[in-house]
Amino acid sequence: MGESKSEPPEIKVVDRRKFTEKGEPLDADAPTAETVTPASSGEDRVVEPEATTPEPAPPAPSTEKAGQEFPLFMELVTMLAGQAELLLVGAEDLPAQPAEAQRLINYLGVLEEKTAGNLSAAEATVLSNVLYQLRMFFLQNK
Repeated sequence: MGESKSEPPEIKVVDRRKFTEKGEPLDADAPTAETVTPASSGEDRVVEPEATTPEPAPPAPSTEKAGQEFPLFMELVTMLAGQAELLLVGAEDLPAQPAEAQRLINYLGVLEEKTAGNLSAAEATVLSNVLYQLRMFFLQNK
């Protein structure tokens, strides 16, 4: 089987820095992209600057979403809290399982940490209160 030689792929390098090494702003018209063709054995690297158009800036975070309430989030919190409470007290055919309840309480704690600053005031209050109550209930039943 013979292998056919093809041209090496071109690699595009884009410099998105906005300042020079000395901290001075870069010129907006300066070329910021290069096409690099990897060198095959014994050949020098080929660098061809390209004229590129600047990429649009990512959209700024919307202030509307920051305070917006999501019913699914509240359902998730309620579901996890209900399961944790059920595991703490047990049921007819289900014995109490404090270790599993503690795991669900820890999940809610992680959820609180990871969503800090992104919840509405009502969501943050509900999550904080549910966590407090479950932790106290866990300590009482321990």
